[in-house]
Amino acid sequence: MAVFKNGPNGSFSGKVGSVVGYKWKGIDVIRGLPRKSKKPRSEARLANEQAMKLIMGILKPLKLFIRMGFRYAAEPLNMSAFNLALSVNKKQAIKGQYPDLEIDWDNLHISRGDLAGVKSLTAEWTDAGLRVSWEKTIANGPGHASDLLSLAVYSAEEDFWYPFFNAATRDTGECTLSIDRDWRSFEAHVVALFVSYTGDAVSNSGHVHVLAGA
Repeated sequence: MAVFKNGPNGSFSGKVGSVVGYKWKGIDVIRGLPRKSKKPRSEARLANEQAMKLIMGILKPLKLFIRMGFRYAAEPLNMSAFNLALSVNKKQAIKGQYPDLEIDWDNLHISRGDLAGVKSLTAEWTDAGLRVSWEKTIANGPGHASDLLSLAVYSAEEDFWYPFFNAATRDTGECTLSIDRDWRSFEAHVVALFVSYTGDAVSNSGHVHVLAGA
């Protein structure tokens, strides 16, 4: 059932026949309902569906990072931050041939911006946790010593993301991440980005792969 908001000549919200009315970013939108097809799906379509499922599974737990990291890139395009991140990563962060598609971690991005990025990102297991380090110097864009570093650590063993917001400032050059359990046996992927100390700029994210520790 649809509801007219401003009388019979106004916009509507809900389903009417084969169309649906809804509001997107303050704009009244009407779209047609998808039609079911009896044709067998092509390999290209199956590959596209697998790619979408794969990238959605990785990005969905990172919505808070993506809202922060893709916000400024998405606004001029009149897109949501998540939809832009989904589009970018579906094109750039998947490798292999169907049905053996996989994440291309070096090209996975949870942020896009002009702030100086995380240069020379490294990570290693220590007795205290995961020690992450980066170069302090600012050479590839605007930045400040007090820019804040946020990180997301993916445990391949658990298929789980550990978030660390505002873990350090740029000028510290390193930080040690820890959780309640011993996770040195994990293979991990670390994705990191800087947010300006004023909160109005972000960097492109960087990635480093960490092998399981002893």
